Amino acid sequence: MSRQIALVGGGHAHIEFVRRWRRAPLEDSVLTVFDPNPKPVYSGMVPGFVAGQYTRDEVEIDLAHLCGSAGALYVERRVERLDPEARRIITEGGREYDFEVASLDIGSTVVGLDAPGVREFALPSRPIAHMIERIDTLIDRLRGDFDPTAAFHVVGGGAAGVELAFCLDARLRATIESACPVEIITAEPRVLTGARRAARRRVDRALARRRILTRTGSVVANVQADAIELEAGQRLASAGALWVTGPAAHPLARASGLPTDDDGFVRIRPTLQVEGFDQLFAVGDCASLPGLTKAGVYAVRSGPLIEANVRARLQGAPLRNYSPQRDFLSLLNLGNGGAIGTKWGVACEGRSLMWLKDRIDRRFMERYR
Repeated sequence: MSRQIALVGGGHAHIEFVRRWRRAPLEDSVLTVFDPNPKPVYSGMVPGFVAGQYTRDEVEIDLAHLCGSAGALYVERRVERLDPEARRIITEGGREYDFEVASLDIGSTVVGLDAPGVREFALPSRPIAHMIERIDTLIDRLRGDFDPTAAFHVVGGGAAGVELAFCLDARLRATIESACPVEIITAEPRVLTGARRAARRRVDRALARRRILTRTGSVVANVQADAIELEAGQRLASAGALWVTGPAAHPLARASGLPTDDDGFVRIRPTLQVEGFDQLFAVGDCASLPGLTKAGVYAVRSGPLIEANVRARLQGAPLRNYSPQRDFLSLLNLGNGGAIGTKWGVACEGRSLMWLKDRIDRRFMERYR
């Protein structure tokens, strides 16, 4: 009887898993991938898509085709719950699938979606596929009449929010004659809190040069069709809002009774196995491992290990521990042909860095074409 391997979610690590499986599938094993979206988006190129640098086809991976080429089954259904004890997956509509070994790579949602008006009037940055479906419509609305005092707001001052603000500003300037200004709103005392000082300085100078406004120490109370209200009482005229407030745990973990940290992310061991469940793995933003931050580079580079450890688990071989690198090259797209790069506490800016980022991203995508 065939051994059933289930990959829940088409995140970056699982996509690499399927690519490696295509080269060397295990005998007497069936690989099944569950994801309601047959064309997941590569997050590293999303800001460039917002800036108009890439088309939608260029940022999407054809997961269904990749699975077919690897001899894996693709199930276009949302997983609602797992029963790790019974080794069973329950999808929407109540259909059930058994597994011997399973892995979760379901990403995250966004903090604060339940704040008044956010779901109705703001565009959350996750799910990413949903954002790129709607961003063009949101921008096109600005070609019509709108309050001349309004700004386009990006709520969230982390790396994702800042990068999207730069790219949105570049897109508006390039496509709309009288573009409204872009303004970042963050509850933190500064943008890029926690980043290296050199990176913050570079970003601050670029924001000032581009006249992208920043409103720090501000908490959004509610979002309306044409305004954002802050807890301090100010009402800001708004032409649109991107909600980029940081990662929140996917509800699947708690719905399945899995061990989670205080924020609801799945607790895993260094082998990427879920605590207390040797037959279940978790990787990417949905997983919580001490010392591991939420960054796409970690998800991408854990792909080979999750495939190797699932294979080892099935073969009764020793599993390897995940050792994330201490530092990595961070490249922030400025949307106008330039980028800011940071590594080892040193930050630089220039068009050559955007050329490097584009080359890295395109080479990554080419692996899955």
